[in-house]
Formats: sequence, structure tokens, C-alpha cells
Amino acid sequence: MQKTASAPNIPASSISSHNTIRAQVWETALNGTGVYTMVSAKKVKGAWNIYSTLNDGKNQTETIILSTAKENYANYTYLGAGNDPKDARKNGFIMGLTNFSGPVAWDRQCPNCLEQYGGTNYPLEWTGNRQSVICDKCKRIYSLENGTITSGGKSKSDKPLMQYRVTYGGQGTDIYVGN
Repeated sequence: MQKTASAPNIPASSISSHNTIRAQVWETALNGTGVYTMVSAKKVKGAWNIYSTLNDGKNQTETIILSTAKENYANYTYLGAGNDPKDARKNGFIMGLTNFSGPVAWDRQCPNCLEQYGGTNYPLEWTGNRQSVICDKCKRIYSLENGTITSGGKSKSDKPLMQYRVTYGGQGTDIYVGN
């Protein structure tokens, strides 16, 4: 598991369904190999909105509005290495089910640009057949199957995607993502 100093802990409660966050796309992503979803958050009118976009090519984002005080207690600004409270696209992680390693979550920021340039303005976006993501800054393409660079790598010191631990017991159970 590759980690860098710029990847903060993701609170387990941030996507735990015990907070009544029942996201159909999360269950879809964790029950179908090669299916991934980008998860991010933004505070809107005092309530956290959790966004989830599948890699199915439809470009539809599910919005889950956290409506209770218990759900809004956590600070979701630091959901992944990105922390832009105004642009949810720049924070979060990508979660899904690989063919060989089971459930995974990758940070949504390019680890190589984080290290080379600093800051947190290097969000990854779907590319190709949506089994990969690309960094707009450096043009590196990363495989979601294993987090490695498949195109655009520049040296042996290039880093794979930052990976988070996923705990998931099956449909209808809590989902936890963390270091």
C-alpha cells in the first residue's frame, strides 16, 4: 500500500452506512468487478452533500444530502488528499471492486503531482474505457485495477495511486474507507 505524507486519514464514519448514507452506486461499485465510483463531498447550506459518480459512461452523479446533526458532525473537507471546500471535484477517492484484489479505494489526487508541485489541485478524471484515470497536469494514466501508471510515466521513482483500506461485508452492510 503506497502512502505519502500528503494523504490524510479519512474518517471511517465518512462513508459508513450506519450514518444512514445508503448509496446505491457504492453498492454497485463494490459488487461488480471493474465498476468504480468517484466519491467526494461539499458542504451546501450547512449540510454535507456526498457525491458519487459511476464509471458507466452516463456521467450521472448521485447526491446524498446528509440531513441529521449526527451525519453532519464529521468534517468531510478532508476526504482524501484534496481539500478544496468549494470544488468537490478536487477531493475524495475512487472506490470499486478489482478483478484480483477485491474492494479498493484510491485517492483522487495524482500522487506524482502532489509530490512534484505541492498543493492539492491535481484531480484524476475517467479516461479511455473508464478502467483508468488521467491527471490533467502531468498526463499520467493510472490503472484502477492495481493503481500503477500505464502511460505517461517519466521515471522509476514515479508513484502509483495512493491506496486506502476498504472494509465491506456485502450488500446492505457498512462500508469503511481509511488508512
